[in-house]
Amino acid sequence: MKTAPGYALGLVCLLAASCAAATAAENAPAATAPGAATATASPAVTPSPTAPGNSADPSKAAAPTFDEVMKDPQRKVGFLRKRIAVDSGAERIYQVWVPLGYTASPGRSPASPVQSTAEKKWPVILFLHGLGESGRDGDKPLTQGLPKEIAKRQGKFDFIVVIPQVAGNFGLVRSADGGRLVAAGGWGGPDGDIAMEALARTLREYSCDADRVYLTGLSMGGYGTYTITLRHPKPFAAIVPICGGGDPATGDAIGRLPIWIWHGDADRTVPVANSREIVTGLVKAKAIEMRYTELPGVGHNSWDNAYASDELYKWLLAHKRSDLETATPVKPIISAPGWDKAPKTTEPEASKTAEPDARKAPEPGRPEAAPPKSNP
Repeated sequence: MKTAPGYALGLVCLLAASCAAATAAENAPAATAPGAATATASPAVTPSPTAPGNSADPSKAAAPTFDEVMKDPQRKVGFLRKRIAVDSGAERIYQVWVPLGYTASPGRSPASPVQSTAEKKWPVILFLHGLGESGRDGDKPLTQGLPKEIAKRQGKFDFIVVIPQVAGNFGLVRSADGGRLVAAGGWGGPDGDIAMEALARTLREYSCDADRVYLTGLSMGGYGTYTITLRHPKPFAAIVPICGGGDPATGDAIGRLPIWIWHGDADRTVPVANSREIVTGLVKAKAIEMRYTELPGVGHNSWDNAYASDELYKWLLAHKRSDLETATPVKPIISAPGWDKAPKTTEPEASKTAEPDARKAPEPGRPEAAPPKSNP
């Protein structure tokens, strides 16, 4: 078995090529304008329908559509660009999805933290993108995974979502015992700390339900979901790693949080054996609550299936951080006939450089939509 640095570099190239192929197969993203400033002001978004004969009354006007909101450079809802200073003195861009129904309280100055009308507390998701969306532009993470699903739903998504971006390198290296490949860099490095700082700022800035904060990620972000959970478990009420991998020996720690794992059984970029091993470790550790969904015939892009599932969001909302102290283990739910028949190796096939799109049937009535433009 090869262990040379060139082999690890080849695996990184394989991941990058595969993620790029999956991205290209989707609808092309809309053009974005770099260097945008953070949104500062916008009319409140209200759900009131237009009243016949009284369309001139702003309080009676129809709520703006998702597309209309995203065209407003001064919006306070939708996808908003934020900036965070790092130790080097540079700035990093992250995005926050603010639900269309979120409105600022009357009388608050732009410099004050935005608060939700009627003191509603909104659930929060920290989303970790895959390798193909890495960079410093702040926009690539909107083109795949959960942000893309929000656009497909035309903004009908009542979670606040924090969307950081990895700028550093990501690779796979041998574990200490030399037996398997584990993630290095990416969300496991300083970028993971920046992601947690972006989450902390969002929790302070918006009216968030600190009891309902969730973590999810795809591919490299799937690896990152496990890593961040081990390093920073306290904020989260449940986690959803998709087509990632981790150390099965950490089942005792990972299993203290409710977890729903997704993977395609035809994934040749991050082999399904990675998730099967984690599932085995969680079962042995008697995880508090574990679900595993293995998608037959689906390749690396299993995230479209996962994030299109309404059941996933209902499952998340059923979990509160405060309930974990008194929770008792429940029987695992495993939707994968061959999960316990993992192959002996968890290494990607080096001969495979591209991965086809996930095989999935679109939900009836779900419109396709290009990824949203970022703030101009």
